[in-house]
Amino acid sequence: MKLIILILALFQFFSPVSTQEKLERYESFKIERYNIKLEINDSTDFIKGKTGILISLINPVEEVIMDLASTDAGDTGMTVDSILKNGILVDHIHRENKLHISVFETDTGIIKYDVYYQGQAGEGIIISENMHGEKTFFADNWPNNAHNWFPCIDHPSERALVDFAITAPSHYQVIATGLLTKKVTLPGKRITHYWSSSVPVPVKVMAFAAAGFAVQYHNDIDGIPYSNWVYPQNIEEGFHDFAITPDIIRFFTDLIGPYPFEKIANVQSTTRYGGMEKAGNIFYHERSVKGDRSIEPTMVHEMAHQWFGNSVSEADWPHLWLSEGIATWLTDIYIEQHYGTDKLKEKLITYRNNVIDYSRVHLAPIVDYHANEPADLLNPNTYQKASWILHMLGEKIGRSTLIKGIVEYYDQFKHNSASSYDFVEVIENVSGVDLNEFADDWLYSAGHPVISLSTSYSNGTFLMELTQVQQHKMAFTFPVEIKLILEDESEVSFAFDILFRRHEFVLKLPSEPVEVIIDPDIKLLFEQV
Repeated sequence: MKLIILILALFQFFSPVSTQEKLERYESFKIERYNIKLEINDSTDFIKGKTGILISLINPVEEVIMDLASTDAGDTGMTVDSILKNGILVDHIHRENKLHISVFETDTGIIKYDVYYQGQAGEGIIISENMHGEKTFFADNWPNNAHNWFPCIDHPSERALVDFAITAPSHYQVIATGLLTKKVTLPGKRITHYWSSSVPVPVKVMAFAAAGFAVQYHNDIDGIPYSNWVYPQNIEEGFHDFAITPDIIRFFTDLIGPYPFEKIANVQSTTRYGGMEKAGNIFYHERSVKGDRSIEPTMVHEMAHQWFGNSVSEADWPHLWLSEGIATWLTDIYIEQHYGTDKLKEKLITYRNNVIDYSRVHLAPIVDYHANEPADLLNPNTYQKASWILHMLGEKIGRSTLIKGIVEYYDQFKHNSASSYDFVEVIENVSGVDLNEFADDWLYSAGHPVISLSTSYSNGTFLMELTQVQQHKMAFTFPVEIKLILEDESEVSFAFDILFRRHEFVLKLPSEPVEVIIDPDIKLLFEQV
């Protein structure tokens, strides 16, 4: 495991912020809070902003470098008008999507910068018309688009407190990260909406939305404010669909622990995704709100992200499965509890086919350091395969032990970030099981076992030869169950530990099997040829 970690640590990763670059920045300073002020209007997609950035200086540094889209990169981007440091104008350079801010030799401790800027955001804020032809504004930071509309460190492990002050025409309802602190009415039929977080939030899931929402406020869910925000034309469907929220939240609080943010709000939205787990504000694609509760699995998945993805976020993009895979697995557990084991098995078979099909197009490990862009990791490896790995891990160490380990992992890294190596170490400590080989096979190696089975029967002896025929890896190590159905329709089952490329098994049977079924109870991710 240590050798694998050392090798993987040598790779560089995505722009605009690689792991190494981010670590170098954090040797010098830490962002404590963003204070984002924006003005939006009906007549243009142009935005005008001011972002206050509260920074703790750790070591002496000549400049602070932030991510902010610049106009030299294309048709969109921000123009920085000025920057104040504790109220005093300071020099800056803004180019190639980086904002370089001067730091004085005498600067120590906490510094407050105010960055004044304006421009067209492009990706990062979806400014468009919704399906009813009405203008809407939805922040859309994931995966690393926040720098398109405010200065930040645009990396999944970056988190800070955040305040929003969104000034919009009075016919808009505005929601944002944290809790609403006040509304101020301005001349010209405008209102400034102030929202503030008390919990550090990853930049990727900081958000605001502005639209002509119908808003439904409910009683708290165990002390957590709960509301639904839908387009007025979908008020009946939306409020009906989202009414299952308390049951889902209580499922996760019982399983994992207390809800980690100040509120839970379901928001019908114009977004690129079926759902997006903004911290405390979950955005659901506008057309997924149908009134038939077919949105339930998506809601479960996105709410699981409040714990895994938002509270505990991945240390870097290759570890994205710690968000998406765990959320998918937790959704499976919910489905099994509410709809039965057969429903879970159906999902696992579908997942298995998804993974096999994807491997034929792109053969890569779950922890993938070679993807070109973070969005490329939104694939069956990160979701379905990662969920399969957790199901198999539950079979290996016991599901109750795995849940205990996941809870311990959450408690250790709550409001922080973690890597795959952190996760494996926690599960090893809780279970007492060495997972070095398991992790190497299923997290850090590409593909899955491809099994060829040949059989023969003579004079009461049944011979099975099981061979792993995948070309990219000599052998996976795994347990496998095989069910034999005999001529009289009786069944015989066996369990074997597969350790090598090829195994032979000799069994004494009263008759030749009429059917041989590998993995009858759907416990193994494999492909049979």
